[in-house]
Amino acid sequence: MSEIDRTTPRRPARGRRPPIDHEHLARESSGNTDRRNNALRRFLLDATDCVDRIKRAASVETRAGEARRLAAAAQSIGALSVAYIASEIELAKGPVTGRLLALDRSVGEVRAEIAELLKQ
Repeated sequence: MSEIDRTTPRRPARGRRPPIDHEHLARESSGNTDRRNNALRRFLLDATDCVDRIKRAASVETRAGEARRLAAAAQSIGALSVAYIASEIELAKGPVTGRLLALDRSVGEVRAEIAELLKQ
């Protein structure tokens, strides 16, 4: 298995899936609601900063580093679509305008899902 195979999240299956894989999130937080909520709040802060830095990146290398950070943060809470799109941006050598639009949309869906989870 290549390095990319081990580090790049698999593309989400076709069809509408929830923005966050709740089973993954529960496993990562050991079923602890406080731990889950802390992880979700941290993701909200990190995601906003990472997306801004990806958009402002002056080089492909800088963009890739920020995208890698976002992919890891997204993977940790089960935001698999965000992780996948961020991984695509990380590996891209050219313009990523379409991927940035998809990233904004996906991050927005995750933010809305997190808002609902934090109300519980």
